[in-house]
Amino acid sequence: MREYFKSVFGGAPRIEVDVGARICVLGEHSDYVPYLNSHSITFASAEQRMRALIRPRVDGFVKLETTLPNLQEDSCYSFDIRSLNMGRGWLDELDSRGPPESHWSNYVKGAVAYLVNEPDTMQIDKGFEMLIDSDIPSASGASSSSALTVCGMIVTSLVNGLDWTANEIAVAAGEAEWFVGTRGGNMDHTTMVCAENGNMLKIEYRPWNTVDVMPSSERGGGCKWYTVFTHPAEKGGAVRDAFNELVFVQQEIIPRYLDEIGHDLHNDAKLIESQLPETVEDARYGCVRVRDRFRFVMNEYARVQRFEDVIQRASSPSNGPKFMDEIGDILHSSWNDTRDLLGTHTPEMERIAAEIRAKKGVLGVKVLGAGFGGNLLVCATADVDLGTEAVKHTPGKGFNVAVLT
Repeated sequence: MREYFKSVFGGAPRIEVDVGARICVLGEHSDYVPYLNSHSITFASAEQRMRALIRPRVDGFVKLETTLPNLQEDSCYSFDIRSLNMGRGWLDELDSRGPPESHWSNYVKGAVAYLVNEPDTMQIDKGFEMLIDSDIPSASGASSSSALTVCGMIVTSLVNGLDWTANEIAVAAGEAEWFVGTRGGNMDHTTMVCAENGNMLKIEYRPWNTVDVMPSSERGGGCKWYTVFTHPAEKGGAVRDAFNELVFVQQEIIPRYLDEIGHDLHNDAKLIESQLPETVEDARYGCVRVRDRFRFVMNEYARVQRFEDVIQRASSPSNGPKFMDEIGDILHSSWNDTRDLLGTHTPEMERIAAEIRAKKGVLGVKVLGAGFGGNLLVCATADVDLGTEAVKHTPGKGFNVAVLT
């Protein structure tokens, strides 16, 4: 990478940043829900990482290149930081512009643009050259896109002397990714910023991100995690709109009904669910499902609590094996809900998942990430043969920064 960097940019890199793939065990589609103090269980992969080599610039230009052959172009992509000044608030400006033409560099550009237009930061006027290499597969649900955004956020902060806390970087990176047209939360970014070697994280999103360290699920029971790729889950066009519809229902429609219903969310969830409409008509998205989306969030919240309890009880080597079937039940419930309540499965995902479940030692399978393709997350009690494309994941550090000599 260093030699390639020199050949592209004409000089040696000065900084290296690496970021781990986000593995969400439970809590998908929860980080953008405003009416519930939702949680997610995640970790950063030690096996799949994105690496960025950087050389700061004294001017306001950013130049980007990648080693990945499916993303390479004839010349590196560049932009002037000064071109990113916006006249209105961040989300208002993005909504008025619409999503940019699809390009991997937009995730880095969005991070820079966010910082340029953040009123509480100092002036952003120093650019950088960055070379990206990665073994996080794109369109897989392991959030290679968020890894690009986190790299862009960290690098821009470093070269411009910004002093941000981990939570501030995570929240800002989540909002920065709206630049590409999606409207998700910050689960991916929080994982990549806060993850620790050998541990899982429990992320609580309301009223402000709180991150607790959990023991790895491999302790005691020997619960192991694998990903199996199905087909690309592209974020553009119809898939992006389908994801944004899920966000829209949770952020705009359901809160309005909850204000009118006025019951206790946790004690009266079934009563609230019965009073929500099955569907509503929306000018942009057409007929959207409301009750199913609410049911999914409440079920996922309960699954996270149950999983945490199981892991705590299973952390003793003598207790671990007896709880493995319970973990399988939790994952099976999640799989059914992403299919029936969210509709994020495809026929190919269903076919591959059925083949995996039939293998000895597999406890359960769930969707990794937003769905509509990408990776399946597989939990197993031992090393199993899931095919040559399967990747075993262990909890690693979220990100590392190194000064190169």
